[in-house]
Amino acid sequence: MLTEILLCISAVICLYFSYRYAVGRPEGFPPGPPRIPLFGSYLLMMLANAKYLHKGVLKFSKWYKSDIVGFHVGSLPVVAVHNAEGVKEVLNRKEFDGRCKLYIGAMRTPSHEFFGIFFRDGPVWKEQRRFIVRFLRDFGFGRRFSELEFVMQEEVTDLLDLIRNGPRYPHEHELSKPGGYRIYIPNVLNPLVANSFFHILLNERRTRSEQAVLLHLVKMGMQFQRKADDYGKMLSIMPWIRHVFPKASSYEALMEANVFVYNHFEKIVDYHLRTYDESFERNFVDLYIKQMKLENAEGRSDCYNREQFIMDLVDFSFPTFSATGAQMGFLIQYFLHYPEVLKRVQAEIDSVVGRGRLPTLEDRQYLHYTEATLREGMRIETLVPSDFPHRALEETELMGFKIPKDTVVIPGLYAFHSDPRVWGDPENFRPERFLDDNGKLCLIKDITMPFGAGKRLCAGETFARNIMFLIVTALCQNFNFILAPSDKLPDLSKNLNGLSTSPLDFWVQVEERK
Repeated sequence: MLTEILLCISAVICLYFSYRYAVGRPEGFPPGPPRIPLFGSYLLMMLANAKYLHKGVLKFSKWYKSDIVGFHVGSLPVVAVHNAEGVKEVLNRKEFDGRCKLYIGAMRTPSHEFFGIFFRDGPVWKEQRRFIVRFLRDFGFGRRFSELEFVMQEEVTDLLDLIRNGPRYPHEHELSKPGGYRIYIPNVLNPLVANSFFHILLNERRTRSEQAVLLHLVKMGMQFQRKADDYGKMLSIMPWIRHVFPKASSYEALMEANVFVYNHFEKIVDYHLRTYDESFERNFVDLYIKQMKLENAEGRSDCYNREQFIMDLVDFSFPTFSATGAQMGFLIQYFLHYPEVLKRVQAEIDSVVGRGRLPTLEDRQYLHYTEATLREGMRIETLVPSDFPHRALEETELMGFKIPKDTVVIPGLYAFHSDPRVWGDPENFRPERFLDDNGKLCLIKDITMPFGAGKRLCAGETFARNIMFLIVTALCQNFNFILAPSDKLPDLSKNLNGLSTSPLDFWVQVEERK
């Protein structure tokens, strides 16, 4: 009898503490779902929306009737913000400039240390970002630069030739069909963007015949972006799972991408280290080596070192050869769904530019509807729906709630860009929302943040906007996007979700404009 009583008491105590663990949260923490050991609230996120976790978390806001929700991913406390004011506050307050030490960041390097800028914060991140942005500007990154625009125009000309005449080299058969006018989206666009960026970085470009390696680099970058996850996936929550489920956890695919990308940039850095001549600076890489040697001579190697440099190049290059092409791929999908938008863009280009030359960045100020279309594309398909997870560097408050130190803070860019309270009809692809009554682009109306904001603002925003403008206007000037007899309209609900979103790869038919 005594044994049964003790068992009952033990069971009650266990149930009590289990309940306290499940629903307990720090004082003043935002409302949110319960948690279970190991997984936290992750399984509930998957139940809400297993494919798009950011949409699952947005459902938490609706369930708890709060634009800010608190929960756990594994053992990590997480706060997600889903309204305009909260998102802007997270992105612009220095207290939220921290980064999370997720396994997916450590696995990118052979040493499993956190290098680069994506997964770092503190003095090293600030110094590295400051140095790289400052000196890359001298080569056209982050500003308008006539030499770089000329390079971009040459790349666009090569793209138009590939579309019209089909593949000329073996690797191009992955991008275009023999006979031309059928192209593979978004891969056909990514090498162009990557080659333009490598001109900034290395002061050199690969010819079309030399781009097989560049194409594979692009594919590996896309593979990492798609296999990673905006909320960390199981691999970051429980890294040991890679030993049990190496494929299902995406570990094998991520490592394949990591190894190739790391080795590619390692070869670039090591070649420049071997051939460095302090009397002749060839490119940005030599500028970094000069600074690294100066810092090391003074006994400071924590900030400027070989592995940090390799990952800096990876982090600055990644968006150029994966995200930019994906964003344009989304836009082409919308042109197929909204042909009237494409026709209006083409009419504006014909009126301002004509057909005798390619559009230039100088034309941009006059192509109001075209620019509005690009901005609407970045709103309706938010490339990084949860931005990149931030971390509270100190205990603070947000929207009236207490945020403990080291809490993961998610600014819900997708939630903000699809909020009917802000946009009225966010589900509609409507470029006119960014125009004034006279049909002119109204920047005041564009409160989107596709590149983030604050100190963590994407350094490549100007480069990305410029090259997307040049590519999209050239394509629209010359071609119509149509459905071949065997084609179906792309399903906009089946986008791929990872560290960033991207369209499903698809072949699209084009035709010369009459």
